[in-house]
Amino acid sequence: MAPPRKKHYHSVALQQRFTQERFPQFQYSREKATWTGGLKPKANSPTYIVCITYRLYERPKVSVIRPSLHPDAPHTYSDRTLCLYYPDDKSWDYQKFLAQTILLWTMEWLYFYELWLATGKWYRPEVLHSGMKPSA
Repeated sequence: MAPPRKKHYHSVALQQRFTQERFPQFQYSREKATWTGGLKPKANSPTYIVCITYRLYERPKVSVIRPSLHPDAPHTYSDRTLCLYYPDDKSWDYQKFLAQTILLWTMEWLYFYELWLATGKWYRPEVLHSGMKPSA
């Protein structure tokens, strides 16, 4: 019987390299352990400046720096970071690349946020969980 395989993780350096290849507009700060850059969910959207804070083995946290989010924006945590996935479903783990998950989910979140601003309805499936502000 073969021994169990160790889980492989992507180092922060590898995360940075892959993110830079896929999203060259994002700059990495080693001191702050953050990536900061602009995203546009649609051609006519404003450029959202977002900041991703990530330390190995921790959940990435995504904040929108500007433009400011509506104070009642749904699917945010009390610290105003975005709720991009349901933590208990294991969508994110340290074996995945930020550029293939978190950044794409952020674009999707921004798209649905703009729909919410226009209609007052959150059109994405949702699961309420602790610490998250639900949609109205």
